Amino acid sequence: MQLTQIDRWLRERFIYQTHVYTMRLPESGLSKRVAIEELEESAGRRYRYRLIVNAKRDLESLLTALRSGNQMFVTRIVERDPWYRPIIAPRGKSFFFRTFWWSAVAGLVVIALGVGYQVNSDAELKAEIMQSVDTLLGK
Repeated sequence: MQLTQIDRWLRERFIYQTHVYTMRLPESGLSKRVAIEELEESAGRRYRYRLIVNAKRDLESLLTALRSGNQMFVTRIVERDPWYRPIIAPRGKSFFFRTFWWSAVAGLVVIALGVGYQVNSDAELKAEIMQSVDTLLGK
């Protein structure tokens, strides 16, 4: 199913996470909200640090700092798996459309219950409806 802008915003805000790999930490421009992980040394490893960024604002300042320091870096978008992911970002489904249809069905049920209660509480209206049903059925 096609995702709406609301679905894309929800995924970007709450599910996606940006990992920035670099050889050395920038001298400035590193926010407190950026998580720093030092990667293990191995023969094939190209980068030493993984900087984990959630907010777009922090990512922009970090990338600016890395570019101004002429540092080599790579960015990767990673999907987190929090407990609320099946609710706001179900695979192959749109959260917005699912919420819209559940709301529409709930509204129709409330209206139907209200009309049923109104008919049941008004004896005159109930008698007239029963008479109309009997006429319709040919009794």
